[in-house]
Formats: sequence, C-alpha cells, structure tokens
Amino acid sequence: MHLVFLGPPACGKGTQSAILVQKYDYYHLSTGDLLRQEIATGSELGQALKQTIEQGVLGSSEIVNQLLKKDIENHRQMSILFDGYPRKMDQAIFLDSVLKENKGALKRVFYFDINADELLQRVLNRVTCNACGAVYNLQTNPPKEDGVCDNCGGRDLVRRGDDTEEVLKSRIQSFYEETAPLKDFYQERGILTVVNARASLDEVTKQIINVL
Repeated sequence: MHLVFLGPPACGKGTQSAILVQKYDYYHLSTGDLLRQEIATGSELGQALKQTIEQGVLGSSEIVNQLLKKDIENHRQMSILFDGYPRKMDQAIFLDSVLKENKGALKRVFYFDINADELLQRVLNRVTCNACGAVYNLQTNPPKEDGVCDNCGGRDLVRRGDDTEEVLKSRIQSFYEETAPLKDFYQERGILTVVNARASLDEVTKQIINVL
C-alpha cells in the first residue's frame, strides 16, 4: 500500500511522514534525503548536487530517478511513503513503471494545500536534528525541551543550508510550475486527497488517517 505526499517545501510533509512511519511502519522514502546522503559521500555527483540544491534548484529527474529506483528495489516488500516525489510529470510516469516492475501501485496521493506566505514563516522557523533527521518548527511544533530532539535526545538542532527566503521563493516557483499539475493527474485517477496543511499538526494527521 504505497502513498505519495505532494506539496511545496515546508508544508509539513516530513512531519506527517514521521507520524505515519511510527504509527503504520511505512518505509519513508524522501528524495531530499537520498540527495543529501549522496552529497554526504563527497562523491563527484554529490558535490554537483550540493551546488544546485544550495541555489534552490532541484536535482535532475535522471539523477533522482536513478537513486529512487534503487531504493524502491531495496524495500519492495514494504509499504512505501514517497515524501516529495514525484515532482514532475515524467517522474510520475517513471514511478508508475518502477512500482509495476516491483508488483506495486499507489493507493493514495495526498496534496498539502497551503499559501506561500505561511510557508516562508515555517521555513524561517524550521530546525532539523543532525543525528536522526527529525524536523521541528520553533513556532508550531517545537521540541518539548528547548534545543533537545524529542526523538533521539540529540542536542544538535540546526537550520538547513537551503532554508533561506531566496531559496524558498525559487523552490516554491518550481513547485507551482512543475509539481502542481500532478494534482490534476492524480485527481483524474481518483486517488487524490487534498489536505488543509494550514490546520494544526494533529488536525492534519486526522485528515490523512481518516482516508487510509
């Protein structure tokens, strides 16, 4: 039972993904994480990706698809939650083909609906745990203890290098130009649910769980 979370950066996809992973044991597949893992290796590809991501430019479909296909094959026995992928129509078609090869299909696509102004405020208040990757918002979803990760107890909560106003505006523009059309694509297939991502964390979770 595979799911997709679609939405602009900082709309809450990562936070809701973590909740579903814990509650239903999904495998969380985030292409952003895959790209950052490649960057961390220091490879030639990783260095090139680092430059493009810091400029707010998404990795090319060819690279992302290559990393994603390998990860799907490694977790084909699990229900996968795709966080932020596909981003473009060609990626949506590619995802269908890879899932079919691995005897799987999408059950539901959730589209996180939120305005750009609120996204900016969320990004400027977002911190991530360097140890486990848990994401917090200092305004709407802060850690229970200031500076300490609820998930692993780590004390290294940092802002991502691409969490700036300039980068966000570039990524939002890319989202509405390239990703938003997927809303109609999945709506026509009858598997789209629009989530009010402006609601509280608990309310967004309820919207998702009620559909599963």
